Amino acid sequence: MDPARASTTAGMRSPSVTVLMGVYNGLPRLEHAIRSIQEQTLQDFEFLIIDDGSTDGSARLIQQFAGADSRIRLISHAANRGLGAVLNQGVAAARGALIARMDADDFSLPERLERQVDYFRQHPGTDVVGSYALDVDARGRRVRERRVPVDHQRIVELVWSNPFIHTTVMFRRDAVLRVGSYAARLQRRQDYDLWFRCVRAGLQLANIPETLVHYHFSDETMRRNNIRAMVDQVGIGLRGCRLVRGPLHAYAATCLPLLEAALPCALRTRFVAFKSRIDPRTVGQAR
Repeated sequence: MDPARASTTAGMRSPSVTVLMGVYNGLPRLEHAIRSIQEQTLQDFEFLIIDDGSTDGSARLIQQFAGADSRIRLISHAANRGLGAVLNQGVAAARGALIARMDADDFSLPERLERQVDYFRQHPGTDVVGSYALDVDARGRRVRERRVPVDHQRIVELVWSNPFIHTTVMFRRDAVLRVGSYAARLQRRQDYDLWFRCVRAGLQLANIPETLVHYHFSDETMRRNNIRAMVDQVGIGLRGCRLVRGPLHAYAATCLPLLEAALPCALRTRFVAFKSRIDPRTVGQAR
């Protein structure tokens, strides 16, 4: 049976892919993100959008799209629960055997889903596959291309550095459920926590060496990476290193975000640029 296809009930074939998006106050970029999925070259998908108590009109916009496109399925929360809870719910509710993550302010290139489904067909042992991404500013201008490790062994070795760009990832639903899915309690860095558990469980991991997503990078991105977010990230990193018995240098490296968060915004931009030049995920990769 094709690994990208399954049936939820007798006589009813599920879509090849569930695209899973959690939304909390996603305007003004939400429409751009939704349309990028609607315009995919692979059209056999359901688009599961969970509105997490938005107050900016996002739910109304999603309802309009859902009314015109039967592939869009909306789940609405009256109050904000946090992205961890939303993604955990979404994985459980998904009808597709493959789940593609998508964020409300990013843009998937038209061939993204097709390329990833093809990868799963050609590599049936793979459980999670991401890709490169292009960071763009509010006007869509190029900031930088982000490259990540491609092969399984290198991803495992660098799991402490978070070797996936979350919004680019597609994974097998059953595999992620086996490792416990997204931690509903986590307000942020849910993906970082999940990858440690995937490595611990022996899942097969990969990245496609192509840019398949445009990632919206802005001053707000920097502001979201505040001291509280960085403390959470360091805690997840240290627990994850213990889980996978990471090397000593990994423990030290996972603490660097605390230094970054303590810097003024102008210096943080320079620090991020410096880190990108020595980032173990990209060192040695051709540009």
